[in-house]
Amino acid sequence: MSGEPLLSLNGEIIEAVAARISPFDRGFLWGDGVYEVTPCFGGELYRLDEHIDRLFRSLRYVRIDPGMTPQEMLSATEALLEANRERLAPNSMYRVGHWITRGVDSESMAALAAGPATVMIFFRPVDTAAIARNHAQGVRLSVTTTRRNPPACVETRAKVTSKMNQILAELDAAARGALSLMLDLDGNVAENAVANIFIARDGVLWTPPERNILEGVTRKVVFELCERLGIPLEERLFTQYDLAQADEYFITSSAICATPVASIDDFTPTHPVPGPITTQLIDAFAVDTGYDFRDQQSTA
Repeated sequence: MSGEPLLSLNGEIIEAVAARISPFDRGFLWGDGVYEVTPCFGGELYRLDEHIDRLFRSLRYVRIDPGMTPQEMLSATEALLEANRERLAPNSMYRVGHWITRGVDSESMAALAAGPATVMIFFRPVDTAAIARNHAQGVRLSVTTTRRNPPACVETRAKVTSKMNQILAELDAAARGALSLMLDLDGNVAENAVANIFIARDGVLWTPPERNILEGVTRKVVFELCERLGIPLEERLFTQYDLAQADEYFITSSAICATPVASIDDFTPTHPVPGPITTQLIDAFAVDTGYDFRDQQSTA
């Protein structure tokens, strides 16, 4: 392994230190863009097709033309992986980021006058020892006063770079030494700032419906794994009352797969952490991804 991973900027594979983006880019000025994060386990991109598909759904929603087809974006990502083969640590995990903005602002500052789009693809290493530790011990969540913005304002299913809503929730929870858990405007459980949430009650998994949350790729993988394992799963609204009764909690995202939650404020699950369903899913993710975070426990 030698050097930091290369990145791709507007179709050119370059050293990260050589990357140059205009200070008038609308991503910097207005947070005007979308993004996607795909995990790369041991040099293998995981569910890249599904991440690229969600990326282009978000692009269509915000009316940004990246100047590439989904297949071209996929090919560019695979080309960057190949260019980085000698730079990636063995048996490691990386987040592969796709960041696309509307491009350089015009003097009019009108959205339709900007462009062409700025397209960046990059690799960033993941602290797998920390994830292994969290899989073994669980993480703490805290319900924040910052509510998840409703889709009537900005569609929650779109992965947009304007993240202030989630950042405020993250900072609120961090002040209490925890990760965030956001509610919707009606007091229903929504999601963590960067992850979806599941709870288990009487052998059935519950997760909030898509209306108030990000349409998580890893969340959908949980649906697949539950069908394969015969675990009942329901999309339904639930509140803090239901958190108080739950047997297990876990959160999901591309970087952490299924991570158990040890407590939500002063609520604790009735089952030990990680619970039996969470453990089944951790095992299933290890098979599906070909990567087991528990192998990193010796360094945790």
